[in-house]
Amino acid sequence: MKKTSNKGFSMVELIIVIAIMAILAAALAPALIKYINKSRLSTDVQTGQTIATSIQSALADEAANNSASSVATTDVNNLLAGTDDFCKEFAAIMGVSSVTGKSAKDVNGSTFTNHSFYISMNPASNAVKVWYGTTGGDSWLVSPDPGAGMVKK
Repeated sequence: MKKTSNKGFSMVELIIVIAIMAILAAALAPALIKYINKSRLSTDVQTGQTIATSIQSALADEAANNSASSVATTDVNNLLAGTDDFCKEFAAIMGVSSVTGKSAKDVNGSTFTNHSFYISMNPASNAVKVWYGTTGGDSWLVSPDPGAGMVKK
């Protein structure tokens, strides 16, 4: 009589391996989500700094600077849709028709009210400020220096 040996895994061994994998996935998922959110926030800070640099570059053009006026606070997308020389130069430098952010929360866990970038500028002094999500205070300021809500300090 031939002796047959089963060389596969038993059901108990497979269940144990699956349980270990589930425990590891449950432990690693929160860390992964945290890193994804941190990456999105970092991308938004870089986008805001690019907006500030693009505005300053547009102000360097004489025709654009002559048509630029001080902006108290406005959505960047309003500038991209504008028709004066400054808005056209800014849109050409940016190379996009609209800009939106990706972050849902800041580093402190506060939720952003929206995903827009806001700017204020003074062409006479070449001063530009960029915020993400809202213009309320310096916590969500992106440029010239990121606020406490945008980066850990």
